[in-house]
Amino acid sequence: MRRCIDTVLGQTMQEGVEVIIVNDCTPDRSMEIIFEVLCAYNARPDEKKMTVRVVNHDMNCGIAAVRNTGMSHACGKYVIYVDSDDWLAPDMLEKLYGKAVQENADITICDYNEVYYTRTKQIHVNPPCDNTDCVIALLSGQMHGGVWNKLVKKELYDRYHITCTKGMNMLEDLCVTYRLFYFAKRIAYVNKPLYNYFCGNEYSYTTKHLSNKSQEGMLLLIKQMEMFFKKEKTNDIKLRTAFQYFRIGVVSTILLNGEKPIITSLQMEEKFPFGTILHHPSLSVFFKTAMLFHRLHISGGVTILRSLRGGIRKR
Repeated sequence: MRRCIDTVLGQTMQEGVEVIIVNDCTPDRSMEIIFEVLCAYNARPDEKKMTVRVVNHDMNCGIAAVRNTGMSHACGKYVIYVDSDDWLAPDMLEKLYGKAVQENADITICDYNEVYYTRTKQIHVNPPCDNTDCVIALLSGQMHGGVWNKLVKKELYDRYHITCTKGMNMLEDLCVTYRLFYFAKRIAYVNKPLYNYFCGNEYSYTTKHLSNKSQEGMLLLIKQMEMFFKKEKTNDIKLRTAFQYFRIGVVSTILLNGEKPIITSLQMEEKFPFGTILHHPSLSVFFKTAMLFHRLHISGGVTILRSLRGGIRKR
């Protein structure tokens, strides 16, 4: 937490920046640490400083609600989110904002680092220029759906009423990013790793086993996407194929990572074609195998893969 807030307040761009900190009734010392850092920041003699506001929830509401609360209090032209266990390059805001203004971009994306306990991997996003191609990249797993490396015009959120689904604490970012890109007119790119995405936290939503609630949220997102594309009368064949890839990714993730996979109890109306499973552009062989077992109704094969995956995680 301290590292995160230090790098936010330590940005080379200070004037005109508004920082909104949402207290989601955290039970640890996070808020205490934040106020310590804020006191030190306010004591600095700098003439130009960021505006910092703390917004408190009455109860713990989850990541999606935190995102929505922050957005509802934001007053700036552009918005970006930062997660509490991540940190920024000192000039991240300056670089992204400068590029956004220069190209009048609706969304400005930067590269990022995936940081593990023992290694760091630089991710080159290199996003497509076309907004539909960006949606395809998101759904097929070729571009991360996180909002933390994307500076977005707030007008895009407001005009199309784009918010996170409260209670959806898995894929809550993708819930908004696929719609943001769908409606975006201009997309800009800064090819420097300006954000550090910490992947080594075993208690993070993205690394622990998926609870039933998380699985239900992922399946809800599939339904929401179906309704969205139907409403928008989307007939792009590549986009429809990418949505198939997304469904396959969700189902395979639930099969392998769900504490008690609820997908096995569902009557799947649609049978995923074997070719679509095998040609998925970003899914690993492990996950593709799980999907093939599921498609062939070989539940024992999925059980073996779950055991193997559990053994690998413990090493």
